[in-house]
Amino acid sequence: MSKFTCIILCVVAASLTKVSHAAVTEEEKEAFREAMAPIIAECSEEHGVSEADIKAAKESASADNIKPCFLGCVMKKIEVLDAKGLYDAETGLGKLRKFVKDDDEFAKFEDIAKKCLKVNDESVSDGEAGCDRAKLVLGCFIEHKVEMPF
Repeated sequence: MSKFTCIILCVVAASLTKVSHAAVTEEEKEAFREAMAPIIAECSEEHGVSEADIKAAKESASADNIKPCFLGCVMKKIEVLDAKGLYDAETGLGKLRKFVKDDDEFAKFEDIAKKCLKVNDESVSDGEAGCDRAKLVLGCFIEHKVEMPF
């Protein structure tokens, strides 16, 4: 999986965007991809999302055709969403920090994470499941993808 980042946060969002510049090192991106691979595989199997589905989403830079509960599964496992299905920027950033060493680059992720906190104010139809909220989080990351340091 190339281009998966935070936090999903940009974690999931990054997987749907193309890497455009090399502010985050290749080594950091590879470590992140390796950490994410088993989580993505587990959630893919659980929610019937294929590699082709993920590849198509990346190519179109849109998660419209990705099952929201797959996104929720990934985000809950990486703790971007908490047990109540709410976006937890602080925990997500804490997890991301071990992959992004540069303080200036990490600050860019922090800024995006704060901007995306607004998704917790949105109404969702699935309560604590996190499927709808995950889609909102990813949408926010995609909205801010040009600010991401990859």
